[in-house]
Amino acid sequence: MSDLRKGPRGLPSIAHAREMRAKRGATWTTRGGLLAAAAVVLGFVVHMVVSGRELNAGKEALLAKQRAVAATLGAEWFPLRDRIESDVRAAAQTAGPGYGGDRIEPAARTGAFRSQPGIYLRMRVADAGNVAKVAADAKRDAFAACLLRESNAKPAAGSSGTVSGAARDAVAEQPWNLGRAYAATRILNDDWVRSVKDADEDMRLRVFNEQYENAVRDEIPVAIDVVTRAQFFLLVLDEDVPAAKEFADGGPITEEALQLVPHPAVVHLFDLKSNAEILRFRGTGDARVVPAGERAVTDPETVDAMQRQANNCALANLVTAALAPPVAAH
Repeated sequence: MSDLRKGPRGLPSIAHAREMRAKRGATWTTRGGLLAAAAVVLGFVVHMVVSGRELNAGKEALLAKQRAVAATLGAEWFPLRDRIESDVRAAAQTAGPGYGGDRIEPAARTGAFRSQPGIYLRMRVADAGNVAKVAADAKRDAFAACLLRESNAKPAAGSSGTVSGAARDAVAEQPWNLGRAYAATRILNDDWVRSVKDADEDMRLRVFNEQYENAVRDEIPVAIDVVTRAQFFLLVLDEDVPAAKEFADGGPITEEALQLVPHPAVVHLFDLKSNAEILRFRGTGDARVVPAGERAVTDPETVDAMQRQANNCALANLVTAALAPPVAAH
């Protein structure tokens, strides 16, 4: 049998050339992959740089517009907000056992405030340390409706020269709930500015731009009305009583629970133009709702709402009686 030698077929030179071509092909494939990957990375970096610059430019443009509003409206709103919050804290310290007695100034006895635009807040004495949070959830109750008789003037027009639906609604519910003033000025807050600065994508920035546009169109006119037209600040501080726990669903006493039961409440009236307290009155609104007729209301929620309204109007009637000129002695 012949001796068969193992090795590449054909001439050695041809085999060597074939091997070199294979190596060169692998080398070019590797280089091509690396170049493609580098191009992708470079494109991504360029995109990120350009997008980052555009995002920063967009944030700067939005904040520049915000600063223009803050320089005008903020100059009026911030001092008013700080004064109101200070008045609330001071009033809370005089409630309860340390109440210093009623005080009714002649300016309050005229009753002029009852037909003037103003700001209203009702809250528990225990919550007076966090005015902004409580005001955001506060609701206009029957006390204000029974005490005040507003003559609503036309609200201020927005930047487009028209009066927004939100502004019309705000006037219709005068006195303005203090929470509306906080909501109308939210783009002036430091928290809003920080959120804009922290925005890390274009979609998030678009949300803030929409908030700004909505504020300018709907909310700023309300804020302008509040700071320029409000003549008084009416504050009602409700004192907790054990009877309210029955209606608190096992949790802490709430404002709604308090309004269902007789409890002491201190009414404060501040003249915003003179920055003076012209009324301080402590009373207990207590009324009884008696269902009558064949179609007497029995729904528990409706019955509770009627009881709150009756108690609140009873408190308003006490204030009205206190404002009457004292009877001269004979």
